[in-house]
Amino acid sequence: MSIQAPGPIELPVLATQECQYCGVVVPDARYCGACGAHLVHEGPHAARRLHSYAAFPDEPVLRLSSVTALFPHLSHRARAPFSAGLALFVVLLVAFALAGTSAPLVALCALSVPLLFLLYIWEVDPYEGSFILPTGICLVLGAGLGTGWAIIGGSYVTKALEPSVLSRFGSTTSIVAALVVPAVAQVLMIVPVMVVRFMQKGDVESLDGFVAGATSALGFTLAATIDLMSPWLSNGQLTHQSFLTNLTQVFLRGVALPLTSALATGLVGAAWWVTTRSTPSAARSRWLTSLPLALLVAFSVQIGLGFADIAALTDAVIVVVHLAALGALILAVRVGVHYVLLHEAVHVHIGPPRACPHCAHLVPAMAFCPQCGVAERAISRPHRASPARPADEVPTV
Repeated sequence: MSIQAPGPIELPVLATQECQYCGVVVPDARYCGACGAHLVHEGPHAARRLHSYAAFPDEPVLRLSSVTALFPHLSHRARAPFSAGLALFVVLLVAFALAGTSAPLVALCALSVPLLFLLYIWEVDPYEGSFILPTGICLVLGAGLGTGWAIIGGSYVTKALEPSVLSRFGSTTSIVAALVVPAVAQVLMIVPVMVVRFMQKGDVESLDGFVAGATSALGFTLAATIDLMSPWLSNGQLTHQSFLTNLTQVFLRGVALPLTSALATGLVGAAWWVTTRSTPSAARSRWLTSLPLALLVAFSVQIGLGFADIAALTDAVIVVVHLAALGALILAVRVGVHYVLLHEAVHVHIGPPRACPHCAHLVPAMAFCPQCGVAERAISRPHRASPARPADEVPTV
């Protein structure tokens, strides 16, 4: 016996309109599916959509969110678990700083953010099933370069921090420690990114470059943190320092250093990977996605923090300086990634209907979701929705 399958469901005729910013005929919805411009509100800023981050459209671009800045490929549902994971690591760092136990502090400072980022890579699969090799290259090569940098550069920083009758910034050692050491560190973090970039073939996406840059930086900081904090392990099970001193060190080594380095190098990687459109983007401001600007931001932050670290500031002031630098870098990365995604839109055709992974609306496959405005390339490849299954695929019995 066979059951007659019902005929295919007729979808309603899709209402369309011409986008006033890019001139493409797109679905009549809140966002342009071709250029990502916001079509509900008119004005010169609608195409730039600073109120709606292209990777997480429910957030404004200028928002201090380290999770959505460091993990731009995360799905809407995965954002909360990763936020909780990062918060858990911070709580553990504070708890072990209060206890003054040296080995757990060193391990957490070195491994917490890198382990969380590796989980992120496993979740989003940025290299389409071949993430093991590029991730391994970035981690291992970055760790090797970080070890060498810590051994050589660490001595200059130690000498620069020694009491002296001369001005702290007046000696050659101080200039090397504040200027050359952080600049060389940033250059070394970029080296694995260059290697992976030359390995990548075919169509590449800018957020793949962000992942490569962040992975390289986290491998670098992992090895450097272990080397620079190794004297703690030689003093026994306890650090023999005050809670505030421990807290300052674990914040600088376990939170500020890895996040700052990952965001700065990730921004450089995204700017290097960025592809250009055949037509100018309606968002304009292409200079925000340029490699020279990304390098300028990365080196400025690293060198600025280098001078702050040898300036004999109090613990509270140095923490505030690093927090301010991290906040400024988060905003710079979000602005850069936002414009990269707007300029990287390459599909202007209206594809088959599918469920948007971010808002779950049934929308045509386009460069941007017409309903929520999320960029297609901000969605991880495994989670990009496939076209809806035809309704007439009913088995016979």
